[in-house]
Amino acid sequence: MSHKQVFKGALLLTIAGILGKVLSAGYRVPLQNVTGDTGFYIYQQVYPFITVAWMMSIYGYPAAISKFLIETKERHQSSDQVTMHIPIFIFLFILNGIVFFILYAGAKPIAIWMGDSQLEVPIQFASVLYLFIPFTSFLRGSFQSVEDMRPTAISQTGEQVVRISLIIFFTYTLLQEGKNLYDIGSSAALSSSIAAFIAFVILAVSFLFFYERHQIHFSMKMISIRKMIKALFEISLVVGLNYMLLILLQLVDVFTMIPGLQDFGLALDEAKVEKGIYDRGQPLVQLGVVFGSSLSLALIPAISKIKAGGTKKIEEQSLKKALKLTLFFSTAATTGMIMIFPSVNILLFKTNAGTETLRIFMLMILLVSITLTLSTFLQGLGFVKRQALLFGMAVGIKGLLNIVLIPHLGIKGAALASVVSVLLLVAGFAFMLRRYITISYQAVVPWKSFGFALAVMVIIVMIAEQLFINGEIHHRLDVLGFIFVSCSLGAVTYFAALIWSGGFTREELLLLPYGERLIQWMVRRRRSWKKS
Repeated sequence: MSHKQVFKGALLLTIAGILGKVLSAGYRVPLQNVTGDTGFYIYQQVYPFITVAWMMSIYGYPAAISKFLIETKERHQSSDQVTMHIPIFIFLFILNGIVFFILYAGAKPIAIWMGDSQLEVPIQFASVLYLFIPFTSFLRGSFQSVEDMRPTAISQTGEQVVRISLIIFFTYTLLQEGKNLYDIGSSAALSSSIAAFIAFVILAVSFLFFYERHQIHFSMKMISIRKMIKALFEISLVVGLNYMLLILLQLVDVFTMIPGLQDFGLALDEAKVEKGIYDRGQPLVQLGVVFGSSLSLALIPAISKIKAGGTKKIEEQSLKKALKLTLFFSTAATTGMIMIFPSVNILLFKTNAGTETLRIFMLMILLVSITLTLSTFLQGLGFVKRQALLFGMAVGIKGLLNIVLIPHLGIKGAALASVVSVLLLVAGFAFMLRRYITISYQAVVPWKSFGFALAVMVIIVMIAEQLFINGEIHHRLDVLGFIFVSCSLGAVTYFAALIWSGGFTREELLLLPYGERLIQWMVRRRRSWKKS
């Protein structure tokens, strides 16, 4: 298969991944609106267990399986035959069966550790998902071993759509029947298992068509468990560094926040509400990171050059451009979100509770976006294990800071702990990268142009805010109008100011839609400015 087809396959998976993240973030807003902050807290407590399983079934296990199958195929010099190694499936089933058993049998002590014993049943329902992972992962990995990414992308999107639809359906139905919020949390966890089964059906149907086009060989030959574990470990590190940072930080919150908030002086029911308020920030940061780091798609060719032995000059240019675009987009998204967050809070979650804390938490959009960009380059340079060490240290620091700060500052302490831990991770990645690539981080961005554009955006948004405040805002529809106007004006003026002040190079402008017209406009504006 050609490099172009491989790239198209990777691009298809990336687009499906972005769509999945947007869907995953979007449905949690109506879920909070229907169940309230306490109901949202219950779902968010089991959400990390579900998401870790989902991420591994989409990215981790299939990538490890495909890598193993491709290497086996190359050793035997078999180009036509596709070998399905049944022992790989057995290994995955045993591994995920152990995880299922630990979560299901240990649900009660885990719930007590979280500080809420009523979470036992939702955790047990979440554990069922792990029984489906071997089936979906094995088929996805087999497809990817012959560089056919379509079944993975289709099943991934279908799984998310089914999961979200079932969660919303069960939530409304159970509320109408008068069920308690923990029953709703259990049904939300069960929805993920049903969705995984649907994904398996999609993959199985795809396999039937695949079977007709390829020579399939089912092998019971024993595999090297050591090699399989090594492949899973290495790929899982990459997956963790790219996809699971926010999830693992959230997992730390799951086990430390309720006890910490009780030490802060809150009763259990009050702590649940506070945790639910804090969790409002999770989907917003997730969406912001998707926006701020979506340009990492452009890094795929650059990373390929690095892995193929590209020159340091190419690496430095690629890194500089990637960091520049990430900073441009993610800083604007972070600043805008912080400025209009009181209105966003009311529009999406009905009240402005926790606005000050959530404004701090929005800094994660910028920090995580930068982390993902730096991580992509470090992986291309082969620094996966060193990254993993820093990654683990960041999660550990988050846990320690939670334990120290939450009893004194409440949910604000958890937000600060997240920001500080990821900030240290960014610093560590930047230091590691600078040891290999000679680059001045001060020269990454045209700071005068960047600062000017940011100042223009801030002023425009402040003016829009004052105009709306002087008017009358009584309904969420009015808030929606303010947010739409503020975001539109802010985005247009920000990028116009960047272009006018020389924030983009000519080559970068030509990559944008209507790039030549933008260059002509910029030249005309500069000439008219000089004449005046």
